[in-house]
Amino acid sequence: MKNPTVREALKNAVEKLGAAGVDAPAQDAGVLITHLLKVKRHELFLNPERELTDAEASQFDSFIERRCRREPSQLITGECEFRGLTFRVTGDVLIPRPETEILIDEALEKAASFEETAPHCAIDLCTGSGCMAVSFAKEAPLWRVFATDISPAALKIARVNAEANGVGNRIELLEGDLFAPLKGIKAGLILSNPPYVTAGDMETLEPEVRKWEPAGALYGGADGLDFYRRITAEAPEHLLPGGFLIMEMGWGQAGEVRKLLEKEGHFTDIKIRKDYSAIERVAVARVVQGR
Repeated sequence: MKNPTVREALKNAVEKLGAAGVDAPAQDAGVLITHLLKVKRHELFLNPERELTDAEASQFDSFIERRCRREPSQLITGECEFRGLTFRVTGDVLIPRPETEILIDEALEKAASFEETAPHCAIDLCTGSGCMAVSFAKEAPLWRVFATDISPAALKIARVNAEANGVGNRIELLEGDLFAPLKGIKAGLILSNPPYVTAGDMETLEPEVRKWEPAGALYGGADGLDFYRRITAEAPEHLLPGGFLIMEMGWGQAGEVRKLLEKEGHFTDIKIRKDYSAIERVAVARVVQGR
């Protein structure tokens, strides 16, 4: 039996993915076949009548079956792009989201306010894949990053990503719960994208998230704010005077996070930054003085 051409394989894949309820079937089919064939997207259209080999056809069918089960395409390919860098991802870490780039933008802006010639230290809490620590280190070459996570499996992925992106010598990965491995360490910046999904929202997450991403990296307690309470309370001990705490938040959480920062009494210049969808996404606060 004749194997499908690239055009036929894509058409069949889009139909199957659409029937399975996948939101962007054409986009996902394109991502998976370009990964399989190791080509750029536009190259698919240079020779659409090219027939897939037996091995390619079988592998592509496997990819599409997995995606129909709502496994994210990033986990199927094992990689994800973030700020122009390629990151290894598995089911042990959250898949980097575009909105998190807003946090990195803010961190780089604040980093630029420090003296340029001096080496500086940043902390990344709940590092996961290491996308924030690695991206920040890549774009802020004078800074050293201490990145913590409670998951040993996540830290292994973060190490792979730090080395692959050429910043392994400036990122120290530490296993532990938030600030626990950071005794005595003070930083100019603390970054975090902590778990923030509420108990009620955990059950309504789309299948790609609920079934395939680690619950421990998603669940933030009954109201989603457990980690913010701890971070805002403990951060002043680890910030240098004038340093900044920068945290990503979920939809509708900005008001409560602002209240936590104000209640702590150690922060000033509190600002909320919106993401590309105009959702209040990142909280920024400057510590008046550390403890």
